[in-house]
Amino acid sequence: MNPTDTKSKTYREARLQRLAAIARENIDRSNEEFSQRKTILNSTPQTIFVQINAACNANCIFCSKGFDYEIFHLDDWLKKYGDEITPVLAKARQVILTGSGELLGLPDSEKILTYFNTEFPHVEKFIATNGSYLTPRVVDLICQSGSKYTLQMSLHASHADLHRQMLRFGAYERVKANLQNLMKSRDKKLVDVTFMFILTTLNIEDLPDFVKWAAQMGADRVQCGYFYIYESNQKYLSLYFKQDLANKMIDEATRIAHALGISFQAPPKFGQTPGEYKKPDCCLEPWFQLMLSLDGYILPCDVYGNFPREENLNDRTFMEIWNGPTYRKIRESIAKQEGCIAHCPRHNPSSVNDWNSHVIHRTKEDRLIVKEYNESLREA
Repeated sequence: MNPTDTKSKTYREARLQRLAAIARENIDRSNEEFSQRKTILNSTPQTIFVQINAACNANCIFCSKGFDYEIFHLDDWLKKYGDEITPVLAKARQVILTGSGELLGLPDSEKILTYFNTEFPHVEKFIATNGSYLTPRVVDLICQSGSKYTLQMSLHASHADLHRQMLRFGAYERVKANLQNLMKSRDKKLVDVTFMFILTTLNIEDLPDFVKWAAQMGADRVQCGYFYIYESNQKYLSLYFKQDLANKMIDEATRIAHALGISFQAPPKFGQTPGEYKKPDCCLEPWFQLMLSLDGYILPCDVYGNFPREENLNDRTFMEIWNGPTYRKIRESIAKQEGCIAHCPRHNPSSVNDWNSHVIHRTKEDRLIVKEYNESLREA
């Protein structure tokens, strides 16, 4: 190694150590402020969702996308929000690069990965992908970055026919080959691979076989969750209407995962008595995370529901939003076990038996679904 290379390596290592120390200080402060349930914070979020919208080569039956989103362009995003969000990203524990569509299919995808790898080498990265664009070049950018990555593979089926039915495109063999290359190329200490399975009425009986396939492919875990209804025409996919079958398949998948030694993360089962469910804990998310849309709009989490449109980086600074009246109110209510935690599917397991927890209430049409269903229950 020549002296120039040695100097460059020393600089990179010193920079990484400095950035990691700044982030660690912020994370420690964040943990302390959460433990005290403070409503006004000196810390910034540990986790930041950056909504990276892209065209998608799939057309998943459970997709939340009800209209065409503006496509993400890194340079435009940095020009609009870089001054506000870059210092926050530098102090984060994790950045989640996900949005509507297939991020890795963007013309900018390699540029985006390079930017986050270079500017935030100390921050963990999370990417959700269907795997069809997981080319050798992309695998190299992930596996050779030196950063810790979690790849959530949006698969939802163990075989080609069901994969085509769920994602409505025929790329199963390509995805499988890409996954095999990823598994051979990765350092398991740095690249974590999760196989994702959205539970619907169409694929629930495949869940046990999916766990077997994931173990065979070398996945670190299987993660599954109930389908959320975003549009009225998706209602038939909800396992709220097939609760016994859902419970049976979750039990069988759990048994198989234990036998094969693969981690299995499943949602709560339906119909248990209140005492069988874990009591709601205090949701971390209003203290630990935010979601940033492509147009600067901020949301606490993906299942929160309606959030004031004025919470936008085009109108306010980051800290004005992070410690503004809306966030303070959410923190206060959750600290009292009130507000959205009452029907949160992640933090209140008993809410699985509440129809409202299976619908994302973001539009007038969504609210109408709930109203119609509740009226049908009363009539019955």
